Amino acid sequence: MARSSKSAARTLEDLTLDSGYGGAADSFRSSSASLCCSEAHGGNYWHLTDSMHSRHNSLDTVNTVLVEDAEILECSGQCAKLPELEDVPWSLGEVASALNKDEEMSLPTPPQDVLLRLSVLVSRVLVRVAKEAQRLSLRYAKCTKYEIQSATKIILSWSVSMSCIGAAVSALSMYNMTTEEDKFSRGKSARCGLIFNVGKFFRWMVDSRVAVRIHEHASIYLAACMESLFREVYARVLRSALLERDNGIPKFTVELLEQAINGDAELWGSVQPWQHLICGKNASGEL
Repeated sequence: MARSSKSAARTLEDLTLDSGYGGAADSFRSSSASLCCSEAHGGNYWHLTDSMHSRHNSLDTVNTVLVEDAEILECSGQCAKLPELEDVPWSLGEVASALNKDEEMSLPTPPQDVLLRLSVLVSRVLVRVAKEAQRLSLRYAKCTKYEIQSATKIILSWSVSMSCIGAAVSALSMYNMTTEEDKFSRGKSARCGLIFNVGKFFRWMVDSRVAVRIHEHASIYLAACMESLFREVYARVLRSALLERDNGIPKFTVELLEQAINGDAELWGSVQPWQHLICGKNASGEL
């Protein structure tokens, strides 16, 4: 009797862990909570490390302790850094197009060095959201739009996260309203009204092992959130008093971008290279 019940439980587990969303049908008991970079695949391959049974998995990504002297901690080796992404699921051309998507922000494209620095900063938010979504996906070994939505709320401030989630809801609504003919004539990004490539985000999530199974709506949410975040950061820099203008045209430099972000308490902590998350203060320590 015990053997039959154990066999039935095993069969139920196998049925619930199908590989229909691009992941391998492995048992979720071997899953873990943190994305870590490995040298085995060119330094851009992430593998899972911590056990899902750990009670402190959220500390891998979320830590609201305010570090008073981050440089001292970094020099002493006590402050672990986030993995730097070599390949991100967007291009600088897509970033430039996304920044000029809104009519009210239709300004000359920022220089390439500014776009590159902005891409590096937002990629750190991408890593944080992916790590938190990975932790939230452990219970059912599946990442859906709800895990991405919750991870975005945890990592970003309230106003920034609401802006990103609003863009994600809008993109998914447009995708669900498309007709059968659109499936063969238009790409998924076009049907969502996005500049970023949804397929690249899905492949990135699979390669990064965010979850054993990844739903297509999760990739739409993540792509829309990152695209909206780029525009949110760009808009806040435009509104910054530090931005110099020449005949009404803003003069973008990497230094002005850094200064504007350093003075914004809602953005500064999430774009820092350290694994712990600094919340609610800017680079000067002002709340």
